[in-house]
Amino acid sequence: MPPDLRVLGLGHCLPPQIVSNEELAAALGEPAADIAARTGIAERHRAADGEGPSDLALRAARDALAAARTTVDELGLIVFATATPDVTFPGAACYLQEKLGAPTVGALDVRAQTAGFLCALDLASSFAAVPAPRGGRDARYARMLIAAGEVHAGGLDATPRGRDMTPRFGDGAAAAVVGQADSGPRLVAVRWTTEGELADRFWCEYPASYQTPVRITAADIAAGKHFPRGDLAALAPIARDRLGAAAREVLDAAGWRPSDVDLLVIDYVDPAVAGDAGEALGVARERTVVPTREFGHVMAGGIAIALARRLVALHAGARALLVAAGPGFTYGAAALEA
Repeated sequence: MPPDLRVLGLGHCLPPQIVSNEELAAALGEPAADIAARTGIAERHRAADGEGPSDLALRAARDALAAARTTVDELGLIVFATATPDVTFPGAACYLQEKLGAPTVGALDVRAQTAGFLCALDLASSFAAVPAPRGGRDARYARMLIAAGEVHAGGLDATPRGRDMTPRFGDGAAAAVVGQADSGPRLVAVRWTTEGELADRFWCEYPASYQTPVRITAADIAAGKHFPRGDLAALAPIARDRLGAAAREVLDAAGWRPSDVDLLVIDYVDPAVAGDAGEALGVARERTVVPTREFGHVMAGGIAIALARRLVALHAGARALLVAAGPGFTYGAAALEA
């Protein structure tokens, strides 16, 4: 990994509309107090009608560019981590590129769900290491933009059938300008992986291209197959184990101990599972942040939003550990040193 790949600027966007448990209670047929007790979530943000993840990421990207003192014309690559793109194709990165007025550079989506920001960091680190024909590194990748975000609004089951999954999800986005520089949080290590045999334990199946002649039928809609579904009880011990394993692997790669971590951001759709994994890791509770607990599960955007909200509080030399797991079943971690 390039030793000088750094986060030069971060921004985030949580839509102003907040949905409380009280607002969900009537539709889901469950008291607000029970929703809070079962999910560990008090509120989540919702995008406005007509907004896609590229709209939320646009606001975050502008803040990230300003913080990085980087102009749009300096970007050599845009990577967008999302499981809920604006349209089926092309990717959300294409829309973000156009809305930013970015130059004609590569713009691609990555689909690693809750671990999407980690995947995007890993890709950016690889691009930053691309050699130039005459030595050194390819100047095209001196500045790159990573976006991560979701708009789950409109894709959730607002009936009692959806009470397990629907209150867990929120909308939001974050963006980071990364590149080669002498200052800014340095990417020390990143790892992520997928266990595809668990893919259908937590998924949104329809519309499905494997189904013909149409990708979704009236029967599929009636059965709610176009909404997120998951066997969260069965996945809980798996998620807890994988979050811990990913964290320990990156700690070893970075040469850190849990006591060295100044900020642990650990994310999963069930914040209790994420919290348990963080506690088992041995990082002090007051240094641990569980994004889903704060603003709902934003999948790819969760750890990036939480990091952006706390970056200014990190002192020079502070060490941040980002850990995430989600559908795929994909999980990983990254270590950043301020």
